Amino acid sequence: MQNCPPEIHAYIFELACTDGGATGVALSAVSHYVRAMSAPYQWYTLSVAGTPQTVRLVERIRSFSTSPSISWEQQQQPEANSTKGKGKATFGGPAISHLFISNRTPSRARELRYTEVGTTRDMVERRRIEAVFNIEADAWARAVRELFAYAAPTLCTLAMMCYDIHVSPNGRLFFSDLKRYRFPRLEELSIRGGFDTRLRDYDGLVDGTSPRLRLRAAEGGEEGEGGAGASAMMDCAEEDKDETTLPALKRLHLASPISFDLFLHRLRPLAPGLTHVRLSELLAFDYDMTRALHSELSERGAVPEQLPSLRDRLWSADPLAVPVDWERFLPPPEKLRRLVVQPAQLPPAPEQLCGCCSGYYRVDDMTRLLREMARESSRAAAGESGEGEEGSVFVFLPPGPRHNAYSFEEGYRDWLDRATGERGCWKEHYEVDIDALPPPPPPVAEDGLRLWDISVKRSISRTWF
Repeated sequence: MQNCPPEIHAYIFELACTDGGATGVALSAVSHYVRAMSAPYQWYTLSVAGTPQTVRLVERIRSFSTSPSISWEQQQQPEANSTKGKGKATFGGPAISHLFISNRTPSRARELRYTEVGTTRDMVERRRIEAVFNIEADAWARAVRELFAYAAPTLCTLAMMCYDIHVSPNGRLFFSDLKRYRFPRLEELSIRGGFDTRLRDYDGLVDGTSPRLRLRAAEGGEEGEGGAGASAMMDCAEEDKDETTLPALKRLHLASPISFDLFLHRLRPLAPGLTHVRLSELLAFDYDMTRALHSELSERGAVPEQLPSLRDRLWSADPLAVPVDWERFLPPPEKLRRLVVQPAQLPPAPEQLCGCCSGYYRVDDMTRLLREMARESSRAAAGESGEGEEGSVFVFLPPGPRHNAYSFEEGYRDWLDRATGERGCWKEHYEVDIDALPPPPPPVAEDGLRLWDISVKRSISRTWF
């Protein structure tokens, strides 16, 4: 140990700190020398689960502000600090290259707000339960914004697994949180929920009196009052609204509950280099967008305009690709390399529950459409490449074993894989059995009430057809 050059030790520590932060914590407790040599890499990969842990991390980051110095990685990013209001880096601490963050611990990683509210009919108790969730969401969102301010200049991958945040009146994130800071190195972004369902911008103070939310949705502008706390107020200047704050972003993974259509539209000017898109747990609300994706893929020759094998097998009319006259969801044909789509699990069969109310008909039609698109795309890729192992742009993943198909554990595992250069969530078509039998539907209670959670995601999607 004593005869080994410090450069070798530093390289070893860098390779070791790829497990989410546990090794970094252990190295800091070995000795003064090991602590000092491993300090730049202790937060190379960092996973934070739960609001208390997130708040403690931010308190630790605040302690760095007592030092006038900044980290070596941040010193190498002068362009990240030169833009007004973007990528402010004034803390001297370990650089974060790969970040996984969740407002819940693994044992509580699910939507709990409405479940707990539904356990009582007492209105006072319901308000108390909702107040607890609101306080937790607000504290987490405040901490996340400070964490973004610290980590933005050095982040390469970011995964967020959020639960109940999007339905909190004060604690949800706004789309302006992706525009306030510049992420010059961020190449991969994975988000489950957490954002305002209408993807509004937070304008800060209007005439010095009250905060205002601005909506820039596909169907037009709309404004409304927001209730975010003073410390969460965003100062997103109008002239910066279309600035490229994610210049290096290549891969985007979105999982419900989030508005896929709005997010894809709004992210385009921020991330012009996007090449890979994955959408997980598409719901009944997303069927129209799925048909739009069919038209966009057909336009670029990835799938045929018509799918005869679906004839007389759908609840609705046979899908037919139409001319694209809407704002496109996918990156330009010359940039798109992979689109991975996974629908949600089927609701209970119509014999058990109304297929219109549960969304069964739309989810079933959407799943069949996506499966046939993947089959035709694989055939086309096999014909072009001879083997069909790398040429398919479109990849279909069958529904998962439960309603919340993309779980906390899967998200964490995929994030670690990507941090170490593995494939992660980006499956290839030859790895997937698209005809795998779907999992059994959830049960229906004896009193006739459904146990199926259609989703709290609010749909404001356009209707193209």
